[in-house]
Amino acid sequence: MYFYKRQIKGNRKMNDFAFQRAVPEDADAVFALYQSLVGTPFCAWDATYPAPEHVHDDIAAGALYTLRRGAELIAAGTIRRCPEHDEIPCWTPMRNPCDLMRIGVALPRQGHGTGRLFLTHLLVEAARRDYDCMRILVAKTNLPAISLYRRIGADFRGEAFSYGIHWFCAQVPCRE
Repeated sequence: MYFYKRQIKGNRKMNDFAFQRAVPEDADAVFALYQSLVGTPFCAWDATYPAPEHVHDDIAAGALYTLRRGAELIAAGTIRRCPEHDEIPCWTPMRNPCDLMRIGVALPRQGHGTGRLFLTHLLVEAARRDYDCMRILVAKTNLPAISLYRRIGADFRGEAFSYGIHWFCAQVPCRE
């Protein structure tokens, strides 16, 4: 678990955050966070995705991470290899890529740098786990996420259509 302090944009107060791998006891809170985002602007998720099974599988694989401020869950996301993404032709071949999946930031925390903070820690964790790059499918309609991935230096490699959604394909090197 990583604890750190970060100054919040537009706020002089320092807030404590904890980045950690999710445990089974986190499953209900993570699923609730995901469900709270369904139907919001820019979100490509629906009532069937992500499902509780995704959360439990990601936790069992040791691939789901959370960001908390005190007891409050403010972000969750998964980094793991998704073999079906290997078939997308636009990726630059890498030795050991991971895929960023099911990343969500609580609505009250959106637009305050939380996504960038969380993603930065996910990239460090991916490098620590010996992944050399992170592949990202981002819905073409998710303008805030596209902007975030551009700000962290993601290379947009092309487009794909899968799961009934048009995606931009981006990748970023993992770094410690």
